[in-house]
Amino acid sequence: MIKITKETSVSLDDVLHLYQAVGWTNYTNQLQMLAQALTHSLAIYLARDGEKIVGLVRLIGDGFSSVFVQDLIVLPSYQRQGIGSNLMKEALADYKDAYQIQLATEQTEKNLGFYRSLGFEALSSFQCTGMIWVNRKNLK
Repeated sequence: MIKITKETSVSLDDVLHLYQAVGWTNYTNQLQMLAQALTHSLAIYLARDGEKIVGLVRLIGDGFSSVFVQDLIVLPSYQRQGIGSNLMKEALADYKDAYQIQLATEQTEKNLGFYRSLGFEALSSFQCTGMIWVNRKNLK
């Protein structure tokens, strides 16, 4: 049975295998950045199968006016079992009073359908557009 817990701290060693399993090289090639990101997260929820960590959702922000879903990862062999949905539902319930909860995701029907099923809407439905500034010298 999968158990979801909200953690006060998570070490890089505990969750690195998740980032590696889904090929998120922006993190796995910059381990110090990932370790700092984990330390400075607003909240991290872990999904465990026994002692094995099989998924996580990581939130950043102030927790009141703005919460951003930075990472949602489920091991590929555990996907399509409701774990990602349950992680998100737990996080959304804890921050239900926040003014806004945002995320950025790849624009695939699979991803968009998943987040729509949880109540997320495209920024364009609010006559807004998302923008990003990226420190290009850190891109590899």
